Amino acid sequence: MFAPWYNQDPHSNAHSWNEIARPQVHGHDINCAAVIRGKGNHRFISGADEKVARVFEAPLSFLKTLHHAISEQSSFPEDLQADVQVLGANMSALGLSQKPIYINATHEVPDIVGNDGVDTLESVPDAVPVVLTEPPIEDQLAWHTLWPESHKLYGHGNELFSLCCDHEGKLVASSCKAQSVTVAEIWLWQVDSWKAVGRLQSHSLTVTQMEFSRDDNLLLTVSRDRHFSIFTIDRTAAGEVDYKLLARQEAHKRIIWACSWNPFGHEFATGSRDKTVKIWAVEKTSTVKHLLTLPQFNSSVTALSWAGLDRKRNHGLLAVGMESGLLELWSLDVERTDKSTLTPAVAAALIVRLDPFMCHVSAINRLAWQNRENDENCTSLKIASCGADHCVRLYEVIVD
Repeated sequence: MFAPWYNQDPHSNAHSWNEIARPQVHGHDINCAAVIRGKGNHRFISGADEKVARVFEAPLSFLKTLHHAISEQSSFPEDLQADVQVLGANMSALGLSQKPIYINATHEVPDIVGNDGVDTLESVPDAVPVVLTEPPIEDQLAWHTLWPESHKLYGHGNELFSLCCDHEGKLVASSCKAQSVTVAEIWLWQVDSWKAVGRLQSHSLTVTQMEFSRDDNLLLTVSRDRHFSIFTIDRTAAGEVDYKLLARQEAHKRIIWACSWNPFGHEFATGSRDKTVKIWAVEKTSTVKHLLTLPQFNSSVTALSWAGLDRKRNHGLLAVGMESGLLELWSLDVERTDKSTLTPAVAAALIVRLDPFMCHVSAINRLAWQNRENDENCTSLKIASCGADHCVRLYEVIVD
């Protein structure tokens, strides 16, 4: 976990980004993660080269550290402190799971030496959760900043590959590596109860990315089988989830690596190994229509992220990340040329092609814009990118 640290110099507005926590210790390569959204939520779910998804919850020690790093206020919210009863987490001796350390728990110093005078695996001392008042050092990150693991989600037949959460923080979708329709099914999980409430079948190969529309009524999925699928998601008053396959269409000539919804509507973009990005629209007649194909890129498109700038004009920015490590920003205007037709028109223009020295030197895996839904007059945006070169880069985009 990284955050800007504002309190290093009280007389300066400058800040630096620091690693403030290392929540998870895992025995496998982590392939995907998703933050559980919703107000007051401080959880994430991750998937690795195993068949289990794991849910982690932020302990009080982390929340206080984060509050100290980004807030000028010295007092910590009392209501939040009352809600969170876990102070930190401790890794078991075998490293199989992270156990919570509760606020009111009595701390007993374990017996390091066993009955036979030899150290035992069960006698590893507890980590002591620490509220950090300055950026942590490596020893603190490795031992004192773990998050407790609250749930394991079983169901997939192969290694986890993709995860996403809806915007209300009510549903999580997961997929795994697959070479058949049955294994490629998408599982829906209900947040809090963590029960499986749906198994969506459409694709025949690995689902590479998924994303809920901004109103959470549609789920978009793209796959190695060159198809995209759209499912309708309906929530009943009783809390049940109904889903239905709305559309399935072959969209590209090669693997589809990325997808992203327009924040202001039911238009979406798909990016593929065939070096193209296509814009589509879900019409009210429950059909999907191709609107536009951007000019062919010089490399495979591996990441997309669509940010909304002006809701009235349905104007936004599409970030396109490529296998070469390069990043481009495109302006997209969605408008209806004729009120009698339901199909919108899209105008696209290249805004900036970032200097290669500012970009990654290997494939860009994911892109994410800063959430600014409640700030329509913002003059700058931040976008984060992560690549196969082991770097995360943060860019600031000045909006005219």
